[in-house]
Amino acid sequence: MFLIMGLIAGLFAFGFFVGAPWAYFSQQHKMKSRVAVAGTVVELTSRVTASGRANMICPVVEFTAPSGTKIKFTSEFGSFPAKHQVGQTVNVRYDPVDPQKAEIDSAMNLWLIPLILVFMGSIACCLSVAFLAAYKLGAT
Repeated sequence: MFLIMGLIAGLFAFGFFVGAPWAYFSQQHKMKSRVAVAGTVVELTSRVTASGRANMICPVVEFTAPSGTKIKFTSEFGSFPAKHQVGQTVNVRYDPVDPQKAEIDSAMNLWLIPLILVFMGSIACCLSVAFLAAYKLGAT
């Protein structure tokens, strides 16, 4: 039983470790294909996390597309306490085909998912080693 659990945990670890660079380069490619503009934080809105345990403060950002159209969007990324302030200028990247698909250009947007995957891969790796060690100790 420990052998099977160790191998499964090892497969998960491998998947997480392979997924981390893929997520990083995928996000980097997506951000490079978007247009960079300056935006202004016009509002801060509260959003409850998926777990329902915490409120995240997400900035509402407004920017002007080259066509002159004003675009307003709520960032998917938030923090508590708020990282941004109303009136603050931020770098924005948006999809030129659909300007509503915009996000604040920050290191967190680039690194958050890869770091989570590395963390989960490390946990799965430790579990794999523990299960395989338990199997080895039980087999001798």
